[in-house]
Formats: sequence, structure tokens, C-alpha cells
Amino acid sequence: MIKTKNAETDYLLSLLACAIKGERAPESDGVDFDKLLKLADSQQVYTTVLPVLEESGVLSGEQKKEWNNFRLSELKKTITVDSERTIICEELDREKIKYIFLKGLNIREYYPKSSMRQMSDNDILYDETRRDDLCRIMKKHGYYIGASGGISDDFYKKPYSTFEFHRTLFNPEEEFCPEFNPWLNAEPFGEGSSRYVMSREDNYIYAVGHMYKHYYCIDGCGIRFICDLYLLSHSGDKLDWDYINKTLGDFGISDFNKTALELADSVFEDKALTERAGELLDFLFNGGVFGKSSFDIDSEIEKYGSKSGFLLHRIFPPLGDMKREYRTLENKPFLLPAYYVYRLFDKYKHNRKYMKRDIDALKNKK
Repeated sequence: MIKTKNAETDYLLSLLACAIKGERAPESDGVDFDKLLKLADSQQVYTTVLPVLEESGVLSGEQKKEWNNFRLSELKKTITVDSERTIICEELDREKIKYIFLKGLNIREYYPKSSMRQMSDNDILYDETRRDDLCRIMKKHGYYIGASGGISDDFYKKPYSTFEFHRTLFNPEEEFCPEFNPWLNAEPFGEGSSRYVMSREDNYIYAVGHMYKHYYCIDGCGIRFICDLYLLSHSGDKLDWDYINKTLGDFGISDFNKTALELADSVFEDKALTERAGELLDFLFNGGVFGKSSFDIDSEIEKYGSKSGFLLHRIFPPLGDMKREYRTLENKPFLLPAYYVYRLFDKYKHNRKYMKRDIDALKNKK
């Protein structure tokens, strides 16, 4: 059992190992279960460890009720999102728009129960030449586009359905951007479907690359990535490790992969914690599942030169960004002023919390 300076961290790691391997929970001496719940929530693994806690009987009636409320909330969300995904994928199949499931949509099948792998949204790679058709489908089903920059078109529908339709997997504007095309090795899912399935090797490579991106470019990643990596590397899949290792070497992340696997073996196989794996472990628990923050006001201000420059960019994005979000502007750029006004009201209606985040961050920035 890994020993850190935090009892809740140690116990959560033990619970994860027990959950993945089907073992009973260890003794919980000195563990604050309120803190444990908050930690499990921040790392998005509470549905992973709750079955183990219930079976062990270590939770009081009140604690069990609180944990179960979290699970019921997640279950309600999962049922809704699964239903929405079925509807959207049926539309993609009818329209013959090629797509590939990414991230949790693939990895959850490696868990003892797919419900043990929490997901915050649906990540899908699609044929970007069919973007207009995709936008039409999503609008038809009540979704609005919240973001279209970077590498994905993000669609939202209240109360909590989110689809990130990726045009590519890595962002050329970020420092870590390996050349990686999963379409090359993907195979058709089945007759009558436009879905393709990423190869097992490419699935592993992308999991490591995505983890590294969060670690290196977004200032953090959570312990759930290590659970994913352990399950992928210890599955019954007969992986072509020569191809995997060569590709990771070409990406420049072979050492990172080795360190992550060392940590996975420490957590799930009770092997000694190496120094570099220990450093990675500290880093994983320094923030939530996606790092300390997905929004860094200092870097944004530096990027645009000043607070006023940042604010102007938020209110009046360049024409290129606006064209990606509002395709009408490609043929009618003279409508840009009108779309600036429309966008302001649209964002206030649908993305109010992000507007508040920006405003609060600017107020607190000295």
C-alpha cells in the first residue's frame, strides 16, 4: 500500500486497486470520509470506489446516503447522455458521416463494469468535411455550439449533455502536437454504421498522449488516467508493443509512459514506488481530474498583451474564429458586427458561468 502524507489519498488509491481487482477494502483507520468523498469527486472516481466501500460496510448510514446521492446523480446523467448519444449516432449513420469513439467511450469497456468509469462528456472524432451536416443534426436535436476553436466543435444541451466532436486529436497551436492519424488503422464497426473503431494499439497511444497533454500543456491530470492506463496495459488484448513503443518514442513521450506504468504497478500491483513515479503521483493529486485549472488568466493576459486586450478578444474574436462558429460569415463577412451582438447574447444565455469566470478572474487579477 502506497504511503503518502495524506490518509485520504492513501485510502483512495487502495480502494481503486480493490475496485479494479475485485478485492475487499482495507481498514480505514484515520480516514475522514467527508474529505475522501471530495477527493474522489475531484478525481471523478467515486463511482469506481463506491461498490467496494458498500461491500466492506465501512460507511455510516449518513455517509452511505451522501455517497449514494452522488452515484444517483451520476446515474441519471449517464442514462440521459447514453440515450442522447444513441440518437446522435443513429443520425450520423443515416447521414453516412464517419466517426470514431474516443477516450472514456472506449476505455470504460475495460473496467469491471462500464459504470465504474465516469465521463464528463462524449468525445468523438469525425470527418470534418461534413461539419455543416453535423451542425445541422445537432441543431435539429436542440444542441447549441459553445466552442468551435482549437481541435473540436463542442455542443451542449441542458441539463448536462455535452458532445466534443474532434476534427483532429492534437492542437497545432500547442507545444505537444504529434502527427497522429487514427483513421489509418481504424476498422468499420459494422454493417449499416458509419462508425469506425480505433485500433487497440492506437487507443493505448492516444490514452498516453492525451494524458501527457494534460500533464505537460494543461498543468495537470488526475489519477483516473492511471486507472485507464493500467487496464489498457493489463488487458487481454494482444498489443503490438513494438509499434506502440516506436510511436511513443517518435512522440518523445517514452519516458513519460514508463513512469506512468511504474506508478500503475505501484498502485495496482503493490510494487515499490520509484522516485519519479512518486513525483508523478504528487502531481496527479495537485488538482482535479483535468489539472489545477482549465483556465489560466495570467497566460491569457500574457497571450493578448494586457487585460484590455484579453477582454477585447473575448468580446470581439477575429473573423477567422467567428467563421468557424458561424458559417454564414464565410460568404457574408459584412454581417460580422451583427454576429458580434448575437454572439454576446447567445453566450450570456448558454455560457453564463464561463462569462462570470472571466469577469471574476479579471477582477481578482492585480
